[in-house]
Order: sequence, then structure tokens, then C-alpha cells
Amino acid sequence: PRVLLLLPTTTYRTQAFMDAARRLDVEVTVGSEEASTMTGLNPAGLVALDFANPQRAAEQVAEFAVRHPIAAVVPVDDQVAEVGAAICQRLGLPSNSVESAAATRNKFRMRELLALAGVPQPEFRLFSLAAEPAELARQVTYPCVVKPLSLAASQGVMRADNEVEFVAAVARLAAILESHHCHFLAEHFISGPEVAVEGLLTGGRLRVLAIFDKPDPLDGPFFEETIYVTPSRLPSDVQQQIAAVTADACRALGLVHGPVHAELRLHAIDAQQSAISNQQSVHPVVIEVNPRSIGGLCSRVLRFGMGMSLEELIIRHAIDGNF
Repeated sequence: PRVLLLLPTTTYRTQAFMDAARRLDVEVTVGSEEASTMTGLNPAGLVALDFANPQRAAEQVAEFAVRHPIAAVVPVDDQVAEVGAAICQRLGLPSNSVESAAATRNKFRMRELLALAGVPQPEFRLFSLAAEPAELARQVTYPCVVKPLSLAASQGVMRADNEVEFVAAVARLAAILESHHCHFLAEHFISGPEVAVEGLLTGGRLRVLAIFDKPDPLDGPFFEETIYVTPSRLPSDVQQQIAAVTADACRALGLVHGPVHAELRLHAIDAQQSAISNQQSVHPVVIEVNPRSIGGLCSRVLRFGMGMSLEELIIRHAIDGNF
């Protein structure tokens, strides 16, 4: 079978997915937003696509597939999730809808859909960078987190504990985005440890592949991620809560197929005071959900079955959705 790997030129996931395809002995076509000088030597192996226009990219792949039939499409980063969904829809392959993929790329739309479904998440407000920051600062409950709507890997995400820090964070975000004419979110800061969930969706059913603990406190003001630990050391009932909330979030966003990477906070809530117990209960809160696999070096520690890598599992699942 031929697999179309959607590989933006900025991704660092290329080697892992190419190695996985080689181990599985599948034919690979690399789809990228830039034409390669080597396309003439390997016309079936490379195709330039308009990633900025998902429907146009879908038509380009449909034309390509007349000569080189494609059995599966694998978007390797969240920035090409919408393109991948459009291509699968055009070719009649299993996938998330274009709308659900687009929702995960806009943090405000994601928050709206989670709120409609009652999925636990931080309180949030949508603000414009064109507004007066000092005026916005008076409308926020502290501590809060300022974040852009579309950047990944915690870029531009900052904590503010008061009005002065909020104004400074907004100015910093405007400089990062190089614009004063876009929107951003101000979310209530959720205290507690953070975890990451790696999963695979089949027909809307979530199979949790791994839960990663993040032992370093991620309390800000910035949120650079450091250490991930798996298997999780959390109690089994807490892990079940995490899996259940993640599945609820996927349903709320309309995600039904392929890899999922979610970030959650475990917020401790005081149990009702009684003569029996004064313990705390843990409340998983969704920070973010993306239709992609985990980035960085973390996937290298995961092995499935007889030593299969995460990337191999994703490709095999794309070829056979029941795998």
C-alpha cells in the first residue's frame, strides 16, 4: 500500500515516520508545501501541496492518486491536520472531519466546543490585542494564563498574577505575533500537576496508549516542558478519570479517527467536610487536545506489541483502521 505522509518543511518528525514506513515496507509519498528538485527523479515519492488551502491540496492529491493510488494519509503535525482531513474526505478514507480538525487549530473554538459539551476546562475570555491592555487587565480573575489562539509548543503562553504582569504579558505576546490586530485567550490558571495522554481513535472510540506524568512543576510564568515519565505513577482510578475526560473532549471536538495528544491538569478539590473524610479529590481539567502524536523525543520510549514504534502503529492504523 502507498501512504501519503504530510510533512511540513518545518517539522522535526520526518525521520521517525520515514524510518517507520521503511520498517513496515510500505510505499511512501511525501507531501510538502514546497516542491523538491528531486521530484523528477521520483515522481511517485514526492508531491507539492498547497497546505494553506486544504481543499486545493485535496484536489492536488486526487489528481496524483489517479496515477499513484493512495491507501492512507498520515498528517505528522497538527499544522497539517486540517489538510489531511480534507484529503481523506476527498479520497473517501477514514478521518476526522475538516471542521473538527480546524477546531483543534483554534484554541478559542476548541474552548467553545468543550464548554458546550460540559467538559471540564479553565474559565476563559477572548480578547483583542487592539484593545487597551490596562482595561482588559481589570476584567481578568488572577492568576491567569495569556495564550495565542494558534501557536504550538507553549509559544506565547504566559502566566500573570496581577494587572501589571497581565499588561506585560500582552505586550510580549503582541511582539511574538508581530501584530496588534489579532485575538488571544485569557484563561484561569489551574493549579496542580500536568499530564499528557497519547491515544488512538477508531470509530470514535479512544484507546489510551500512554499517560505521561510531568514531575516538574509547570507553574509559570512560562511553561517550557522538561521531563516526561511513563508509565504513569498515578493511581489507577485517577488514570481512568484522565482517560474518561480525554475521551469526552475528543467527542466534544468531533474527533473520531487517528492519533490524539492531550494535555490535562489534575486540580485538587477539597472533599466535603465530614466526620468520615477530609481528603482531596482529583479533578482532571483539559488544557488542550490535538489530532497528532506526541512530539519531541518522547515517542522513542514507547513500544507496542513486538517492539513496534508509535509511528509504525500510527501508519498501520491509517492503512487498516481496525488495527
